[in-house]
Amino acid sequence: MMVLTDKSGMWGKITILTLLAGLVFYVALVWNPLAGIVLFAPLLLLAYFFDTTRLWWITIGLVPLSINTEIFTQGQLGLHLPTEPILAGFLILSIPYFLLNSIDKRYLNHPIIWLIILYLGWMLVTVITSSNPAVSLKSFIVQIWFIIPICFLSNTLFRQPQNRIKFINIYTAGFTVVLMYTFFRLWSHGFPERESQWLMQPFFKDHTILGAILGLIMPYFYLRCFDRTIHQSQRMMWIGLSFLATIVLIFTYSRAAILSLGVAAGLYVLLRLKIPFKYLIMAGIMGACFIWWNQDLLIEKLSSNQAESSGEVMENIESISNISTDASNLERINRWNSALAMWQEKPLIGWGPGTYQFEYAPFQKSADLTIISTNVGDVGNAHSEFLGALAESGWPAMILLIILVLTTIGIGYSTAIAIEGKDRLVLTAALLGYTAYFTHGVLNNFLTSDKAAILIWGFTAIIIYYHLDFQRAKNQITYVK
Repeated sequence: MMVLTDKSGMWGKITILTLLAGLVFYVALVWNPLAGIVLFAPLLLLAYFFDTTRLWWITIGLVPLSINTEIFTQGQLGLHLPTEPILAGFLILSIPYFLLNSIDKRYLNHPIIWLIILYLGWMLVTVITSSNPAVSLKSFIVQIWFIIPICFLSNTLFRQPQNRIKFINIYTAGFTVVLMYTFFRLWSHGFPERESQWLMQPFFKDHTILGAILGLIMPYFYLRCFDRTIHQSQRMMWIGLSFLATIVLIFTYSRAAILSLGVAAGLYVLLRLKIPFKYLIMAGIMGACFIWWNQDLLIEKLSSNQAESSGEVMENIESISNISTDASNLERINRWNSALAMWQEKPLIGWGPGTYQFEYAPFQKSADLTIISTNVGDVGNAHSEFLGALAESGWPAMILLIILVLTTIGIGYSTAIAIEGKDRLVLTAALLGYTAYFTHGVLNNFLTSDKAAILIWGFTAIIIYYHLDFQRAKNQITYVK
């Protein structure tokens, strides 16, 4: 049985109604009636000509190609078209779906799912206590229209291993268009440094979000190059795609993406050595303690780094640790310190989801201000998934997020050690991409963007289902014995 359809055609009718309701709901949420008029006809056609499951797959392929309206509205209207209205429709569709269908109980009882529910539950509490409830409610709804369609409505699809790799391949198909587009624009401009930050528009707002997606998807590209089950022609295709992605990564100068891929590569080596995850946790705790005890010495060492971000690859990498003269790094520290100051004032409940950009300005210290700072604080977010959660929803949100991330990585890592074949390749790709993103997430936050959120929650569901498959196989072996 397909995930959202049946032979009677009932779901086709429900899909049309709920997707159109989702459109109205979405437009009301963003206060833009004109966008609703523009989107009404194509969305109606999609809902009429395609069954729900097919529309779900099409949406995955359209995500990398969605257009960010902030580029054309000077940041006044942040929409990703056409994907977000469709996802809003799927969110409403989930209500009758959950009433008429049951979700795999093993999936619902999985610890990762419970952590997601707890995290969203606490976020909902902080919506109620928010300094700006309207902004926080909008932010919360945006989060759940990524999570529910991908993590929950897809539960039947992801039971089948072939659909897990299909999910990544369909996203890759759309993303390949963006890579080729970005490469040719870079090439036509002579691979410039400054212009490389926006040449991926209109598909991606800037090079930082493109770098985050490269970190998510490139482990899959590299692993497919060594897939023994494919023909030589397919291998050459993956090698070419990996080369293209590497060139775009280097010449869009996303330092955080390079760092995150380095961490993912290190995790892959440890995975191949089959080192138990508990030892990685112990090493991480010891490393954190070392940094805490020697923080003054480390800050002094970092302050001596004068390397600036530039067109030179090695100098660009070295500038990651420049906290003395690099304006981008200094502004990031300003945002972090502002987030910490906001948390200190409201440690338990924070200021409310989505409110950081509206509240952080008064918390900036004059010593932290840079040439790219603004007194009104209107230029973005906390530049950290974890500190953003801390400032907006208090310490319970950050702790839950950290536990969720570590639990997902730990379960994925332990399962990848135990399984073999094509399943191991797909799971490892999801694990490494997930790890790379949340390494990047220390320095930036993009989970409110469809391009990152769809992959993160899709990878989460993939990791859960491979773990469930492994547990079932293990229990069957034990029962036979």
